[in-house]
Amino acid sequence: MTDVARHGGGAAGAATPSPPPIAPWDLARLPGPRRHLDRVERDLRAGLDCVWYFPDTVVESGRAEFFLRELLNRLEGAVPVPGVVAPSAGEADGPGPGAVVLPSQRASEGEPAPSHVLFDPWHEEDDGFDADDPYGALLGSWAAPPAGTGTGPLAAAEPPGAASPVSLVDRLAKELGAVGDPWEELLRRARRETGGGGIGDDAHGSPPTVVVRAWEETSAEEMGQLLRTAHATFREAGLPAGRRPRFLFAARVEDLPARALGMGLSPHQVTLHWWWRVWTRLDSEVLLAWRPRPPATAAQALYDRVTDSVVAEVCGPDVDRALVLREVWKGGDVESLRRALSAALPGGGSRASRSWPRRMSTAHASRPSAEILDDWASGVVDSWDGHVRPVVAHRLLDPDSPELRVLVCHAQNRVLLPLIEEARTSLTELVPGLLRKGIGLDYFREQAKSEHRVRNGLPAAPLAELEIGDLARVAGYLVLPTDQRDRLRRLSKTRNHLSHLQPLGQEQLIAVTEALTTDWGLDGGR
Repeated sequence: MTDVARHGGGAAGAATPSPPPIAPWDLARLPGPRRHLDRVERDLRAGLDCVWYFPDTVVESGRAEFFLRELLNRLEGAVPVPGVVAPSAGEADGPGPGAVVLPSQRASEGEPAPSHVLFDPWHEEDDGFDADDPYGALLGSWAAPPAGTGTGPLAAAEPPGAASPVSLVDRLAKELGAVGDPWEELLRRARRETGGGGIGDDAHGSPPTVVVRAWEETSAEEMGQLLRTAHATFREAGLPAGRRPRFLFAARVEDLPARALGMGLSPHQVTLHWWWRVWTRLDSEVLLAWRPRPPATAAQALYDRVTDSVVAEVCGPDVDRALVLREVWKGGDVESLRRALSAALPGGGSRASRSWPRRMSTAHASRPSAEILDDWASGVVDSWDGHVRPVVAHRLLDPDSPELRVLVCHAQNRVLLPLIEEARTSLTELVPGLLRKGIGLDYFREQAKSEHRVRNGLPAAPLAELEIGDLARVAGYLVLPTDQRDRLRRLSKTRNHLSHLQPLGQEQLIAVTEALTTDWGLDGGR
């Protein structure tokens, strides 16, 4: 093994490297986000109105905008409503020509978050507004609501002489090209798309979907009133639930608290979707697999598999950090991993050092529980692969905490134990042909009885059920060369270590990857 990772590993340096860029289409193709988008799309197509909640950090980084855009690309007849709060000219500066930028899932402390207008799905570059249009002028600059109406951090005091914000209903009407309220136009479009119009109407399709970015609004009550009025109007018009226009509100919790929706809207009419349980281990492993390592020997390839599994396990829901850690750490023991993780993590982890409930019901629920809702909204905790996990893992840097060792052991177990089991099965199939002269199979099985069976007076186990440790203990009854006996002992010790949550060190891992890429046989399979 000539790779430098096999001979020391560790951090590549003290400075945190720039994360490898994640192309937007790569992120959209990952199984976790795809599954989540599928759920929201399915509910909208079923006629349900949806509120889609994101953590603050996902909105601030622009990633919520990106996924919202991905969803809109799937829908026909989407009607995005321009927000009353628009970014300032300074924030609207995007990347240079030809640049493809995907903001990280969260901004590191001390680093400004990229503007969400990088993924603005509502307007073309030329929005068609001119200086004489007060509505367009309003959208082109920051505008604040009257005192007391703001619900989130975007609300600010109204400057003297500023025009009052255009109401959400009026902005929707303008977007639809309607005079007065928007309801008749929405009804007309719904009837046209679902075949309820007259001769010459377009082919059947889906009713329109009205989309509101709540983080660009200033009144949660106004959004709730819009939804309640729409339900009442469409019900009075006799439009069946499956043919009514749908509403999608993309929001942070502080932008649109559930209570703002008011009474009279049942879960059968409005469904809540949370950016929770989205990322899984599969997403991290797929993302790492899309960045293949150079060609290597079989043992080196297995070593790299273990390393990638450790990176995915340690970083959890922080898929961006997984790419950074993989660049910093090329393999090694737990302490080398801790040093590499310290270099990969952003500064300042006081909130991330907290602990959260580890109840399985919390991790598997469709939304964060009330006791961790604030932490979820702040972007510091998530549900990942059935576990409630901090997103940025500063707590793992504590040398007195066993948590990093446990995560490493889990990752090594996941890759190595199935292969050790396969090696055990292969050896048991060869045992009858490897028995020394004069040793019968029944005698071999009897000598291989485990302490548990001896202590409890149980009969010998069938050959196929002998454990790797049992086989190693009676290897003297088999015609095996020295290197194969050493291999058997190595596999037995490895299984014992991993079964007792003792992660393998550098040299142990090198030895076991060699052992698992060698076949049984008199020649060692070489």
